[in-house]
Amino acid sequence: MSLRRREFIALAGAGLGSSLVLAACGRLGGSKPRKGPLIGMLQMVDAPPPNLTRKGFEEALAAAGYKDGETVTYIQKDAAGELPNTTLVMQQFLSENVDMVLAVGTPPLQAAMKVMPASVPVVFCYCSNPWGAGAGKPPGGVGQHRPNVVGTIGTNPVGEELDLAKEVNPSIKRVGLIYNPGEPNSDYEAGILRKEAAKRGLTIEAQSVANSGEVLQAAQSLAEKKVEAFVKIGDYATIQAFNAICKVGLENKIPVYSVDPPDIDLPGCLGVIGWNYRDDGMAAGKLAVRVLKGESPSTMAFEPLTKTDLLVSQATAKAIGVELPEALVKRANQVVR
Repeated sequence: MSLRRREFIALAGAGLGSSLVLAACGRLGGSKPRKGPLIGMLQMVDAPPPNLTRKGFEEALAAAGYKDGETVTYIQKDAAGELPNTTLVMQQFLSENVDMVLAVGTPPLQAAMKVMPASVPVVFCYCSNPWGAGAGKPPGGVGQHRPNVVGTIGTNPVGEELDLAKEVNPSIKRVGLIYNPGEPNSDYEAGILRKEAAKRGLTIEAQSVANSGEVLQAAQSLAEKKVEAFVKIGDYATIQAFNAICKVGLENKIPVYSVDPPDIDLPGCLGVIGWNYRDDGMAAGKLAVRVLKGESPSTMAFEPLTKTDLLVSQATAKAIGVELPEALVKRANQVVR
């Protein structure tokens, strides 16, 4: 169960035990006997992309003999989309004496770097900007990162997302972006998107939001400005409210593109190019297994993701009056009809 920041702080401030505060944010390791290493797992929101990544992590550990409730114990939580909660949860993980932290995303990693001592290994995944989180310096090779941290780098392929939009509409000029500049991951990827857009002769019309509740109005505003497509970056506000962007896209017959593969199932999402999140989590899980077996993260390099999945929706194309190029459909890993 997710917990809003004010409720979280109220519980903590009331002097209630750490078990109650933790239980309010997710599964509590203390509610069942601790078996094997205790791993605290934190993601920013409860949504398909981070969930799939975390499950891939668990699969990799299970394949190596670390089975939940038998030979490993997980405390799994989300921060309800509130940045301050990430620090509070990490502090609770520290009080629970976790043996390892899994940070699913840039904000959880940033909190882990702030709270966790060097004695606690931190593994990260679903992370676009480990540098901004304070984990190390690019490209994250041996000696270029903090000695207790290792993980996978998943900066979203926003340049390829723009290429996808141009392949569908070669004359496209103005692209709409909605994001929360207060998120380090979002601000980082927005900067990359702008640079990639400039290379392609595209203009980014950006609308900033503070939370998911502002996304619908932002999308409507961009539609009124006659953007020719919506694109998505690694942003938690739009992850939580991407259906609102898709709704506006359908209503105004504007193509909507994403970097999150699960989004292709939403009516209104025309195309996706992004990482396979299960693979991301499994790669991080394999790194974690090496650490659990005694290898130091300091001897390991960060691993960038390299393989993307392409998904398109013929159903959305028909609904908005767009014809998908035959070559694009043939290349797609998945076609929604």
